[in-house]
Amino acid sequence: MRSGLPTRVLLLFPLLMFLVGSALGDACDDFASYTCSKGTANVARLGGGTAVKTDVGFVLPGNQFTVSTANGKAASDVIIIGASNAALSGSLNGTSFTSLKNFPEDGAVNAIRESLVDLGFCSGSCSALSYGYVDLHSTLAANGSVNVTLSGVSAGTALYALLVVNGKIKYVTPNSEALITGGHSTAIPEPGTMTLLGTGLLGLAGVVRRKMIS
Repeated sequence: MRSGLPTRVLLLFPLLMFLVGSALGDACDDFASYTCSKGTANVARLGGGTAVKTDVGFVLPGNQFTVSTANGKAASDVIIIGASNAALSGSLNGTSFTSLKNFPEDGAVNAIRESLVDLGFCSGSCSALSYGYVDLHSTLAANGSVNVTLSGVSAGTALYALLVVNGKIKYVTPNSEALITGGHSTAIPEPGTMTLLGTGLLGLAGVVRRKMIS
């Protein structure tokens, strides 16, 4: 019996590593003109948000955040990637999103969908997401940070940072340090709910009018 335990552990180990990788979202795919280094470390941090109990760990209540690294390493360029349940809109530091067919950070999409649902940004499964990126063309100094200002970015947009070193993306943001813009929201009501609400308001208006006439 004991001799079989190590075999089971070995068989489960690849599955556990896959699940851990999915939770962290700690790798990236090549996209546009950008290539990824092997073994991208999940040390890119986005600051300025409020912690929430979702896989995507922070909600951004305002329109500014910072980019830094947990290990204090420098980067030659900062790229922000976004995912939204609606078409990506707005700009970061004056630059609009360039659309993408797929989200460049591995393992993050499921965490984004679940977090948007939990926060009320989706009324369903949030299966149809829009993706995009903004190259800030900004250098990140060692032990420094880059300030980012959002303009017109819709609530419910998940943001991650990809940091370039020696021409390749070397550092990425884990789900636990990513941001969702706009604070807590309310799920979009279904058409039937809107109809009931409208009927109720019309009925209330009729009652008030009759009382005023009498």
